Amino acid sequence: MEKIKVIQISHSSESYSLGEGEKELKKLVLNDWPAKVSKQIKKFYPEIEVECWAPEKMYNKEEQYEEFGILFRFFPVTFGIRYALDFSIQMLRELKKEIKKSKKENYKLIIHFHEVHNLHGLLIASFFGKENVIIQHHGGSWPLKHLKESNNKMWFFLFFVFAQWWENLVLKNIKNYYVLSQDEKGYLEKVAPNSNIRFQTMGIEDDYFKIGDKKIARKRLKIPLDKKMILFIGKIAEVKGMSFLLKSMKNLRDVELKLIGFGPEEKKFKDYIEENKLKNVEFLGGVFGEEKLDYLCAADSFVLPSLKEGAPVTIMESLARNTPIVVTNVGGVPLMIQNGEEGIIIKQKNSEEIVKAVKKIIKWKNKNVKKSAERYRWGRIIDDTVKDYKTF
Repeated sequence: MEKIKVIQISHSSESYSLGEGEKELKKLVLNDWPAKVSKQIKKFYPEIEVECWAPEKMYNKEEQYEEFGILFRFFPVTFGIRYALDFSIQMLRELKKEIKKSKKENYKLIIHFHEVHNLHGLLIASFFGKENVIIQHHGGSWPLKHLKESNNKMWFFLFFVFAQWWENLVLKNIKNYYVLSQDEKGYLEKVAPNSNIRFQTMGIEDDYFKIGDKKIARKRLKIPLDKKMILFIGKIAEVKGMSFLLKSMKNLRDVELKLIGFGPEEKKFKDYIEENKLKNVEFLGGVFGEEKLDYLCAADSFVLPSLKEGAPVTIMESLARNTPIVVTNVGGVPLMIQNGEEGIIIKQKNSEEIVKAVKKIIKWKNKNVKKSAERYRWGRIIDDTVKDYKTF
């Protein structure tokens, strides 16, 4: 059998997502998309060699460790001013070495790069686009769309125009794209008309499909059965609609909100809670494993009022735990949720709609939303991915 080596590459430093004083970088890395895909490849196709690479602004020299039979390599950032605008020359040099080595030793090297619209992605498309590259969209927007969505960035108009010109020039070099929304698919079909482009999400573990008991979960978490509770899981950031969610809790005083996740804007939102005396909101930080499964099972609804998304894994996880969802009409969400059946789709940037939807959904009874999550099992996702690897 032909030897295959896959390098999963993160587009930006993981530590941008850490909260203030948070030191659990390794835990964050191992729970991010590239690591999860890598672990599942090793599970279903152990003969494939897998590495995970990332730039990392916290390090001033290369760092490595091995987990799950996967080598993790982190390269110091050469230049970085913000998330998605940092890059590592050392990482790009090492990638060039790996490509040369694969040709010399005659094995197939696959570069699976995560996110389309960023500096590293443009550099890889420019210098390595003719190699075996797959680029996975994570929900970002192409430059001119991003400019339109962000009025406060009009001062950087020329920068966005340049970035758009660069994308138009080099994205056609990439053979395969995985996208998370119909908009992104349409865009890539225009700028990369000869590329293979399809909707592909992350997957979810079989553990999420195990029968969960709400009473048992609440007992373990010490949440009273008669208390209404909604759950948010994700980056604690404005882009996730956090301001609108917290504002809605002023009118949902009889409902508790549990927030799972980290983020650099965490302090701002905690200050908001203090200032508005929101006793029904609790930040839980990072929650993983069985405890996370319990929270999903215990919740009356999962709420994700994002301003921007791809195809959120948390939606898949909630469905698998039979938890209905309140979510904004963004990204690939309309492809994932049947409005009124598995959840309620609302307009973004609207606290009143959050309130109305939550009040309605917490009254739902005997809803079987679990069946729609079957298409997101990891086994199916990885089979489709490896088929693409083998076409190169």
